[in-house]
Amino acid sequence: MLADAIAAERFRLIRDRTGVFWGFLFVPLASLLFSLATDIFVRAAFPGATTDLANRTLGAVAGAAGPVTALFLLIGAAAIVAGDYRWETWRLVTPRNGRLNLLTAKLIVFAEAAAWSLLLTAVVAVLAGVFSSAVNAAPLVGPPAGSNVLGQFAGVFLITWLQMILVGALAAMIGVVTRSTMGAVVAGLVVVVVQSTLATMAQETTWKTLAIPAYAARTLKTFVAAPAGMRPEAGPAGLGLLLLLVWLVILAGAAVMLFKWQDLTKE
Repeated sequence: MLADAIAAERFRLIRDRTGVFWGFLFVPLASLLFSLATDIFVRAAFPGATTDLANRTLGAVAGAAGPVTALFLLIGAAAIVAGDYRWETWRLVTPRNGRLNLLTAKLIVFAEAAAWSLLLTAVVAVLAGVFSSAVNAAPLVGPPAGSNVLGQFAGVFLITWLQMILVGALAAMIGVVTRSTMGAVVAGLVVVVVQSTLATMAQETTWKTLAIPAYAARTLKTFVAAPAGMRPEAGPAGLGLLLLLVWLVILAGAAVMLFKWQDLTKE
């Protein structure tokens, strides 16, 4: 039954062109256009400048879960999770499958769409780097010998993806509570901005600061992306990963429990 619910949610999302574009395609495409325009109209290369595609791609993926990106992810998540409240279709869907399956399928489909969006961000960074190299006459250079670029990229990719899934789980919980797509977007954005601001202000790594998702993710990315000889202690990074997973369980679990208790006869 869960497989049927996932297939149905994929079908609905693919045909929701507005939600797909604004939620998962707009940010990568906008970053590509901005990068191309910058290289065309503002030639910033200096004599001897080079283009490091690995670092450029790593940076793009690492920054793909910031507050601006989260706004559009919230739009996509709200379209998937809270769209049935807007169109009052829950009472038509729930007799055909269990509530746990229905909401779990929505979260899984959001995670899939977020992964594709993040992968598109990486591809866009590579294309923009190649274009910048050609326009600015900055030769492409590879990573230093002995560096584990693929491992670093995979680690940063997974951490950023986990952040994006957290945004989806947050939108799911708020969407269930407010029964509104706009409520999920606005309230979710407030939460994202507040925790991102707190992470920026934090100056010492403690369990309290690591409980802030943005700070925990930053600590994890620093640990994963650092060269082997300059890598910080693994303790804070491990605790940060654990707390991120705890947040995911709390948000997703709360969304599921609240949804199971809701009266959907008028939705």
